[in-house]
Amino acid sequence: MATGIDENTGQIIKGVAELKQRLQRCMRTRKVTVPLNRAYGSNLPYRIDRNITPELEMDIYADVADMIAYPPNEFSDEIKLNKVWLERGENKVMIGLEVTLLFDGSVEKITGLSV
Repeated sequence: MATGIDENTGQIIKGVAELKQRLQRCMRTRKVTVPLNRAYGSNLPYRIDRNITPELEMDIYADVADMIAYPPNEFSDEIKLNKVWLERGENKVMIGLEVTLLFDGSVEKITGLSV
Protein backbone atom coordinates (compact mmCIF):
# COMPACT_ATOMS: atom_id res chain seq x y z
CA MET A 1 0.00 0.00 0.00
CA ALA A 2 1.20 3.47 -0.83
CA THR A 3 2.30 6.32 1.41
CA GLY A 4 1.18 9.89 0.85
CA ILE A 5 0.71 13.29 2.42
CA ASP A 6 -2.63 14.29 3.91
CA GLU A 7 -4.09 17.09 1.82
CA ASN A 8 -5.47 18.89 4.90
CA THR A 9 -2.76 18.48 7.55
CA GLY A 10 0.43 17.80 5.59
CA GLN A 11 1.12 14.74 7.75
CA ILE A 12 2.28 11.43 6.24
CA ILE A 13 -0.55 8.91 5.82
CA LYS A 14 -0.41 5.25 4.90
CA GLY A 15 -2.70 2.34 4.18
CA VAL A 16 -6.44 2.80 4.00
CA ALA A 17 -6.27 6.52 4.89
CA GLU A 18 -4.08 7.17 1.85
CA LEU A 19 -6.34 5.03 -0.35
CA LYS A 20 -9.43 6.91 0.88
CA GLN A 21 -7.78 10.24 0.02
CA ARG A 22 -6.91 9.04 -3.51
CA LEU A 23 -10.45 7.71 -4.04
CA GLN A 24 -11.88 11.01 -2.80
CA ARG A 25 -9.64 13.03 -5.13
CA CYS A 26 -10.54 10.88 -8.12
CA MET A 27 -14.27 11.10 -7.32
CA ARG A 28 -14.10 14.90 -7.19
CA THR A 29 -12.19 15.25 -10.46
CA ARG A 30 -14.27 15.43 -13.63
CA LYS A 31 -12.95 13.36 -16.50
CA VAL A 32 -11.01 15.34 -19.17
CA THR A 33 -10.15 18.20 -16.77
CA VAL A 34 -6.54 17.23 -15.93
CA PRO A 35 -4.43 18.63 -18.80
CA LEU A 36 -1.68 15.99 -18.89
CA ASN A 37 -3.98 13.09 -18.01
CA ARG A 38 -7.36 13.64 -19.67
CA ALA A 39 -8.50 10.09 -18.85
CA TYR A 40 -8.15 10.59 -15.05
CA GLY A 41 -11.25 11.19 -12.93
CA SER A 42 -14.86 10.12 -12.74
CA ASN A 43 -18.33 11.09 -13.89
CA LEU A 44 -19.57 11.55 -10.31
CA PRO A 45 -19.29 15.37 -10.34
CA TYR A 46 -22.01 15.38 -13.02
CA ARG A 47 -24.42 13.80 -10.48
CA ILE A 48 -24.28 16.71 -8.01
CA ASP A 49 -27.47 18.65 -7.15
CA ARG A 50 -29.87 16.08 -8.56
CA ASN A 51 -32.72 14.40 -6.74
CA ILE A 52 -31.83 10.93 -5.50
CA THR A 53 -33.93 8.50 -7.49
CA PRO A 54 -33.41 4.76 -7.97
CA GLU A 55 -32.06 5.53 -11.45
CA LEU A 56 -29.56 8.06 -10.10
CA GLU A 57 -28.45 5.60 -7.41
CA MET A 58 -27.70 3.02 -10.09
CA ASP A 59 -25.78 5.63 -12.10
CA ILE A 60 -23.70 6.50 -9.01
CA TYR A 61 -22.93 2.83 -8.35
CA ALA A 62 -21.94 2.36 -12.00
CA ASP A 63 -19.75 5.49 -11.96
CA VAL A 64 -17.90 4.26 -8.85
CA ALA A 65 -17.34 0.82 -10.38
CA ASP A 66 -16.16 2.40 -13.63
CA MET A 67 -13.81 4.76 -11.79
CA ILE A 68 -12.16 1.89 -9.89
CA ALA A 69 -11.91 -0.43 -12.92
CA TYR A 70 -10.59 2.27 -15.29
CA PRO A 71 -6.78 1.77 -15.63
CA PRO A 72 -5.77 5.49 -15.89
CA ASN A 73 -7.11 6.03 -12.34
CA GLU A 74 -4.62 3.41 -11.07
CA PHE A 75 -6.96 1.52 -8.72
CA SER A 76 -7.58 -1.62 -10.79
CA ASP A 77 -4.32 -3.31 -9.83
CA GLU A 78 -4.64 -2.39 -6.15
CA ILE A 79 -8.27 -2.97 -5.08
CA LYS A 80 -11.33 -4.94 -6.12
CA LEU A 81 -14.75 -3.41 -5.50
CA ASN A 82 -17.13 -5.64 -3.52
CA LYS A 83 -19.98 -3.32 -2.59
CA VAL A 84 -21.11 0.31 -2.94
CA TRP A 85 -23.78 2.05 -0.89
CA LEU A 86 -25.07 5.55 -0.23
CA GLU A 87 -25.05 7.03 3.26
CA ARG A 88 -27.82 9.59 3.60
CA GLY A 89 -27.37 12.41 6.09
CA GLU A 90 -29.03 15.73 6.65
CA ASN A 91 -28.61 17.71 3.40
CA LYS A 92 -25.83 15.44 2.13
CA VAL A 93 -25.19 12.02 0.67
CA MET A 94 -21.93 10.16 1.18
CA ILE A 95 -20.62 7.08 -0.59
CA GLY A 96 -19.42 3.96 1.18
CA LEU A 97 -17.33 1.18 -0.34
CA GLU A 98 -16.29 -2.30 0.58
CA VAL A 99 -13.10 -3.27 -1.23
CA THR A 100 -10.66 -6.15 -1.23
CA LEU A 101 -7.02 -5.08 -1.12
CA LEU A 102 -5.34 -7.20 -3.76
CA PHE A 103 -1.86 -7.20 -2.21
CA ASP A 104 -2.95 -9.00 0.98
CA GLY A 105 -6.56 -10.08 0.38
CA SER A 106 -8.00 -8.14 3.32
CA VAL A 107 -11.47 -6.58 3.07
CA GLU A 108 -11.81 -2.91 4.05
CA LYS A 109 -14.84 -0.66 4.45
CA ILE A 110 -14.27 2.91 3.37
CA THR A 111 -17.03 5.31 4.39
CA GLY A 112 -17.67 9.03 4.24
CA LEU A 113 -16.59 9.62 0.64
CA SER A 114 -18.17 12.68 -0.94
CA VAL A 115 -18.05 14.40 -4.28
